[in-house]
Parts: sequence; C-alpha cells; structure tokens
Amino acid sequence: MVNHDKNLSSRLKDIESLYKAYPVLKKISMDNGGIIEREAVFKTIYFDEYLKLTLETCRGVLFVIKGTVKIQKINEEGDETNLYNIKKGEFCHETLSCLSKLESLKIVGRAIQDSEICVIPVKIVEKYFIKDKEFLSCVYKDLYNKFNAVIENKERIIHESLESRLVRVLLNKNSRVIYTTHAQLAFEVDSAREVVSRRLKSIEKNGYIKLQRGRIVILKDLNELLKD
Repeated sequence: MVNHDKNLSSRLKDIESLYKAYPVLKKISMDNGGIIEREAVFKTIYFDEYLKLTLETCRGVLFVIKGTVKIQKINEEGDETNLYNIKKGEFCHETLSCLSKLESLKIVGRAIQDSEICVIPVKIVEKYFIKDKEFLSCVYKDLYNKFNAVIENKERIIHESLESRLVRVLLNKNSRVIYTTHAQLAFEVDSAREVVSRRLKSIEKNGYIKLQRGRIVILKDLNELLKD
C-alpha cells in the first residue's frame, strides 16, 4: 500500500510537471476524460544516452519536462550533424512526423544532460492532439523557432571561424575547469574531433588553456581571442 501511494504520488508530480511545461496538454486531457493522465509514460534519460526517433521505432511523441535533448542526423558513415535542441516545453518534430507517415529523416535524439521526458503514444496524439487548434498553433510556433535556429547556426558556421566557435563553447561552460572530451566539443561545434584537437593544442600553445585528460583548464581570458 505504501509503495502504491509512493508511485501514485510520483506520477502525479510528473503529470503536474508535464502540464507546467506544456499547458496545452492539460486542456486536451481535461477535454477528453483525463486521457493523458492514463496513457503518458515518464522516463529519465541520462547524459549521452541516445533515443531512436525513426519512423520504424516511433511508438510515441516526445515531450521534454526537464533537461535538454539534442536532435542530430547521422549519415551512413556515422558522421553527426547537429540540428537543434529540445528543451522544456519544446517539441520534437521528427516524432511528430510519425503522425503523417512521412519518410524518416534518420534522426536521433541525444541527452546532453540528465533529462526527464514524457512519451505519449502515437495513437493518443493522432486521436486527440491533431484536431486541437491550440496544440497545432504551439507546434507551428516551435517549428518556426527551430527553423530560425537552424538558419542562424548555418550562418554562424559559414561566417565564423572554427576557433571562434570553439572559444564561445568554452566560454558558455562558465567554469575555469571544464570536464569534457575533444569528441564532445567537436559534436558541439559541428566539426571533426581531429580538427578540434589541433585547434585546442594551438590555443594551449598560446597560453590560454591547459589540456588534461578529460578536462580543460582555462588559464587566461578567452574573450581576448574573439577580439578583432
């Protein structure tokens, strides 16, 4: 009885968090006899864990309650291309494409920090969500924002040097000691690990950082490298 009460309390908190992140879902559930409370599945995905979002494996639509999931495309050679992040209250448009039976873009999700997510079965979304104008409006607004982000990222890659992008990533960590790998940084700046390693060694040679196994120590103000 105690475990049942504990599980029920935990689920109620998850549902409350879901509705706080996505208020439109509360309305949909209330209008349809509490369907989300009955059908929603809550999960924790951990840093660096992958989620398959292809049409073949699409059993539900993803909603992020806490944390960040990076959406990326992986080609046949295994090369990764970052597309956009999904944070609390945002939408995964690849899983939404399952509803239209569109050809999969071969996209995966990757947790870049421990994250709490909710998965709602496709059949529920098809039956109750798609006909809701407010839900569709939220999806379209989010899609517009994601499209803008992809364009801005593309422009930054074209017009900004790799070193500048790398420096900005390091600065955004807001720490004098950054625990990361060259592969992880390459993922964040959309480049190859070998190229990032060479650039980091160049920055180290100029006295701005100290490279150590699994971490980078900031020695000088990296903002100096962004000055013209």
